[in-house]
Amino acid sequence: MIDKKLREFIVGIPKAEVHIHLDSVYPDLLLRIAERNGVSLPFASVDEANSWYSFDDLEDFLQKWETTTAVLQTEQDYYDVAYEMGRDMTRQNTLRREAMFDYTAAHEGRVELEIMLRGLARGRRAVKNDFDVELLFIANIDRTISSDRSFKFVEEIIGYKDEVGLIGLGLESQEVGYPAGPHAPAFRLARENGFKLSAHCGEEYAAGPAGVWEVLDSLEPDRIDHGNQAIRDDALVAHLAQTQIPVNLCPMSNVGIKVYEHVSEHPVIALRDNGVLVTISSDDPPFMKHNLVETYMAVAEAFDLGQDDVADLAQNSFIASYCSENERRDYLSRLDDWLTAAGA
Repeated sequence: MIDKKLREFIVGIPKAEVHIHLDSVYPDLLLRIAERNGVSLPFASVDEANSWYSFDDLEDFLQKWETTTAVLQTEQDYYDVAYEMGRDMTRQNTLRREAMFDYTAAHEGRVELEIMLRGLARGRRAVKNDFDVELLFIANIDRTISSDRSFKFVEEIIGYKDEVGLIGLGLESQEVGYPAGPHAPAFRLARENGFKLSAHCGEEYAAGPAGVWEVLDSLEPDRIDHGNQAIRDDALVAHLAQTQIPVNLCPMSNVGIKVYEHVSEHPVIALRDNGVLVTISSDDPPFMKHNLVETYMAVAEAFDLGQDDVADLAQNSFIASYCSENERRDYLSRLDDWLTAAGA
């Protein structure tokens, strides 16, 4: 159990979150939206949802995640999801979130893209106005779709970039058997139009370090999502340390889908100690039952971290974000001011 002083420090320190899925929605909001839209869910209460949110592996998680996203059908639904994500940021002193959504995996065929994006755009503006925090979006591509479809999807979102706050393109879903390479043309198009690039890779044991190498070679990303299996390849760890490509780790999510039995087995600190620029994020907090603050606390307790360690991780979250250099300096200055005021 971490002490009260460190707990308060973790809650209060300014931070960014760069790996969180917008379309993983807390059950209380899901239930309200489901009732509004006349959609049934496999649970009827928050307690039932928390019992149902238990997973054997990544595939089991993805299936349940897609079941919950089916309730999202209108512009108001996506507005509500974005707005609640912004409200949650204030509770965790999160100044900036770069939230992912995967239209091609979980929304296409049920909701027109324009409807979804209009809702997110309105939600983002309301979040800025009401809470004075920055909520931005990363459009992820489902690895299992065709390369033609992923390219067309990028073409479709380019025109919404500024209006919606779309800052990046990512890649997610089932990794094993679905290499990143076929989607390289879509990623090149996104890069040419000002998007930053990231990709989920090297999460499950079967994907291994090879999954990270394949993404690095084929997509040339600005950062890596997950990438925890990199620890099994000394050459890869050395490469990540040398290039300082941020590796956005989600320790409690990896525990939630049984990649590791306990967070103490996670390589987050081993990677950091080998010079890799690591961040920690919640990934899918409703499903994994750990938000960003709780993830920091779990890692701090498992690895006996102190205030300096937590401050370094918070600093990394701003360094790894897709903000401009001027914005980054401002965030880091605000962090330094907070640390000075806290006597840290």
